[in-house]
Amino acid sequence: MKEKRKITKNEKGITLIALVVTIVVLLILAGVTITMVLGEGGILDMAKQAADKTNQATANEQGDVANLVGEISDILEGKDPVKLQDAVESQKVFSYTTGYDKDGNKIDGSSEEGKTPAITIPAGFKIVEGDLTKINEGIVISDKDGNEFVWVPCTEAEYVKHTYNNSNTNDTEKNIQDTAGGWDTTYYRAYSDWKEDDEAKNKESVKKYGGFYIARYEAGVPSNAPFYVSKDEVDTKEYATDKGIYNGLDVSNLKPVSKKEMQAWNFITQENAKTVSENMYKGSGSVNSKLVDGIAWDRTVAWISTNSKFSSVAINSTNYGNYANNGEDIGDKNGSTKKIKYKGFEVSNTLWAEHLYKAEDSTIIDWCIGTKYRYGKFTSGYADPWEGSTDGYTNYDEDSKYHYRHYVEMATGASENTKMNNIYDMAGNMYEWTTEYGFHEQVGGTKYALLRGGGFMDKSAPVSFRKGDGLASMMASVDRGFRVVLYVK
Repeated sequence: MKEKRKITKNEKGITLIALVVTIVVLLILAGVTITMVLGEGGILDMAKQAADKTNQATANEQGDVANLVGEISDILEGKDPVKLQDAVESQKVFSYTTGYDKDGNKIDGSSEEGKTPAITIPAGFKIVEGDLTKINEGIVISDKDGNEFVWVPCTEAEYVKHTYNNSNTNDTEKNIQDTAGGWDTTYYRAYSDWKEDDEAKNKESVKKYGGFYIARYEAGVPSNAPFYVSKDEVDTKEYATDKGIYNGLDVSNLKPVSKKEMQAWNFITQENAKTVSENMYKGSGSVNSKLVDGIAWDRTVAWISTNSKFSSVAINSTNYGNYANNGEDIGDKNGSTKKIKYKGFEVSNTLWAEHLYKAEDSTIIDWCIGTKYRYGKFTSGYADPWEGSTDGYTNYDEDSKYHYRHYVEMATGASENTKMNNIYDMAGNMYEWTTEYGFHEQVGGTKYALLRGGGFMDKSAPVSFRKGDGLASMMASVDRGFRVVLYVK
């Protein structure tokens, strides 16, 4: 018979301790389990967060679908601007690296034969989202430095120079208006040898990509130019008083800018304007930058004119540029005594210059200029009322015996009044050089270049105006600037 073992008092104590330890361990495990399930970041909390995210994702998808439906509806109805940055098929946007042609077919960087892209975005550029609009109202792109350009849609057939009804009218003494379109010229139609250097090459780009880019702003002065004026230098730095001072300037390392509210680059010859325009994107694999050619200027004017807001701008641009006679003509006109002030548009907090011309007597034609830049508020057109004037814009000072004229030059894109299809200052402010040129054997075979639009000292020349008396290598003036154009490679 097996003998029963007697449990000692010490063994009872060990068994009780083990039991207590087991209970404690179980309580700890229970606490950990409850924390994992119910605590912050626990299973239930994580499940709740997952559910919330799922609901939010569903709501976002529903919102995206609703937005897409709305955008498609707007596109079909021709209402709101499309979002071009995404290059979706329905928007028919062509990216330089990948995108869609005008028929909605995806392509890899080159348009197929007969399939011209609706818009080409060159490598190194992006669409300015704050200016998204329809293609026929001006799509804006920008490079990494903030230089902006506007896409001008153009077919091969549309890339042509404006044809005048009277092609060889003698316009050397006065403006001659086209009887059909109202496009004015002076010193242009009397000569027949005007031409472009790169017409065939430019046309090939237009044919392939369906358009070109024109600078959104008149060319601005870069900060490394010796004549650059910053906001801190206004009222202290004298402006050039000799129109020939920059003719001999080395421009090999200068590049213009196409930015808002910059000092407009004037006092530059056509040949130097051509050089610095080509400097702007020299070495680029995606675009050729050039001084705007006469054909591109004509196409841009014609394209702007298709917008009902600006349908008559080729005939009269006074309301869309900084001209001497901006705005309303007010005051007394009694006989030979006139008191006139042209009340133009007001602009605040921008760079501008008041140009004062003076002559010793009314028989002197070559006026002298004295100018300083200002920063702040100004009114376009004449700066002051004109008293005792026989022509409405000349002051005569009895003490000094000088005649005076005041004109106002403004910074690039300083006023929204000058914007047409997202392009600023094509009318007024600066006459702009183009690459169109002729040698004119009738006047000695000297090279002449074309100026377009009107200037801040002008009172009539519309944006379509052609002025052909500028010597390409010699003439530089306070009211003559330029603009860059881009052709996609």
